[in-house]
Amino acid sequence: MYQGHWSIENRLHGSLDMVFGEDACKVSKGHAPENLNIIRKVALSLLRAARNPAYQSKKKMSGPKKRFIASLNPDYMVTVFFAK
Repeated sequence: MYQGHWSIENRLHGSLDMVFGEDACKVSKGHAPENLNIIRKVALSLLRAARNPAYQSKKKMSGPKKRFIASLNPDYMVTVFFAK
């Protein structure tokens, strides 16, 4: 049970670091690190649940690519936020 917990934790941390560069973040004052961690986890969950854009529907997309496309395409950003 103990090892299972750490494998899940390591997978989540690896995903957060890959998609959002969490290890490179310099925020360290007050509650900001905790708040950013919560926001990143919610965003990662939304990105994982979002389907690919219509023009990329046949290919599997990585988290960073979904995040990049959502930053450029407002329609896809709405899809990520509201699962439309």
